[in-house]
Formats: sequence, C-alpha cells, structure tokens
Amino acid sequence: MRYNAEERPVVAGYDGSEASERALRWAAEEARLRFAPLVVCHAWQWSQGTPVPLASMETVRRLGSQVLDKGVDLARRLAPRIEVRTSLDLGSPSVVLMSESGAADLLVVGRRGSGGFAELRIGSTAVQLAAHAYCPVAVVGERPAPATNLVVVGVDATAPERLELRLAFEQAWLRKASLRAICLIPEEARDAREYTVGFRRAVSLLEERYGQVNVETVVVDDSHVAALQRAAQDADVVVVGDRGWDDPVELPLGVVCQALLRGAPCPVVVAPSHRPLSASR
Repeated sequence: MRYNAEERPVVAGYDGSEASERALRWAAEEARLRFAPLVVCHAWQWSQGTPVPLASMETVRRLGSQVLDKGVDLARRLAPRIEVRTSLDLGSPSVVLMSESGAADLLVVGRRGSGGFAELRIGSTAVQLAAHAYCPVAVVGERPAPATNLVVVGVDATAPERLELRLAFEQAWLRKASLRAICLIPEEARDAREYTVGFRRAVSLLEERYGQVNVETVVVDDSHVAALQRAAQDADVVVVGDRGWDDPVELPLGVVCQALLRGAPCPVVVAPSHRPLSASR
C-alpha cells in the first residue's frame, strides 16, 4: 500500500496475538498524538511448501481478513477520531511490513507474534524489522500503558546528529513528557570532553525546536547496556539507534539495541542508521 507524502501513517502489525494487540493499542495512541492515519496490517500466508487449490488459498485469506477485521474494530474504538485503514497482504509478516515501512512515519510491532515458543524473548519479525525497515520501528513489550512521563534516549557520542535524538525529542514533545538524553561515550575513550561538546551542541539545537521539552543530559562512559537498561525501567519510551559505531558489521542489530529489545519493559523505538536525516519530519 502507498500513501501521499504529506500523510505518512503509523503502521501497526497485527496477527491477533496478545502481543500484537498491545502493539496496536500503543500505535493507536501514537497515531492520535500525531494526528496521523493508522494502518492496521495483517500478513497471511500458506505455510506449506506444496501447491494448494485456489479454494484453500481463499479460505486462508478469508481467515486472515477476519483477524484483520478484529484489529480494525479495536483500533476504531481506541481512536475514533483518526482515520483507520487496512492492509491485508499475502506474504510473511517481515516481508509485508518491510514493504509498508517504505511509506510510513513509524512501524509498530509486538515483541513477538503468534508463532514461536512461550519462552522466546523477541520474535524474528521484530528483529528483522528493527534491523532493516525503512522507517523507525517501535517494538512494544509487556508494559500496558505510560506511567512515568519520561522519554529516554541513548545517543552515540561519535554521531550525536543521528536520527535517534530527534526522534526522542519528538516523542517527548508529543507526550508532553520530560526527556533524559544519555550520551554514550566510547568505553575506551581517554577524554570524554571531545565527545560531550558535540552531544551538547546537538541537544541545544533540538531544544530550540522543541522548546517545551524539559531535557536532562547524562554522560555515560562505562557499560552502555547497563545504563540504558536502568533508565528504561523508569521510562514510558526508550529510543535507541539500530547500531553503534563499534558494532560488528555482521550483526543485524547493535549490542545495545538488542539488549533493550529483549529486556526493556517499555516500548523501544529503533532509529535506522541507514535512513537519511532529511526523511524525518
């Protein structure tokens, strides 16, 4: 599905599972805050590798349509004043949602879908989308609702101008929340001052744009994972880049991002490093 550039929607992946329902509830609120359309997307597929009769395929498609209708009904009850659209496509969830992400402002998914096993901390679809989607991806965990009026962001001190800081300011501005910006200094750095100067400059520029946001800055030169995991315990939303400067190129996601996706109790918004800054609003 394609949209006009001026109405980039929030897209929610929905498969009928409890995790996807939590994601849809969060996405509906996000769309309401943004005054943006909400797209409820369901991917249906035939799981067997052998050819099947068209009638059987149509049965599977109708079942998928019923799942989608349930999600749309929920979305319209949650956010009656926003436009709710539907997307029902044949294919795997990761492929279908990846396609949707090209024209979306934000893609929202649950930490895991209806497949997999109960002990799975995060599903493959969430990981693939966080690593490769064309727009920011929000992965919603178990916390049902905002509680602290705080947004946290981890900022790679080697590239403070990247998208994650801007996204965090936007999240705080939308929610009328405070922002805690954590500057992640390379752990082997001998002098943090050269990194903090660029970080504080990037924060100051965005403070001018989002003047109503109350900002607290923190500088961390020890374990980045531990610092952000602690901060996420008190946050409504945590924003992080998909990878850091020193993450191995063979990893689909950086170490810090992976840790937050698996362990943060609040929604994690992942900023893609491959997305041009000019694409952000």
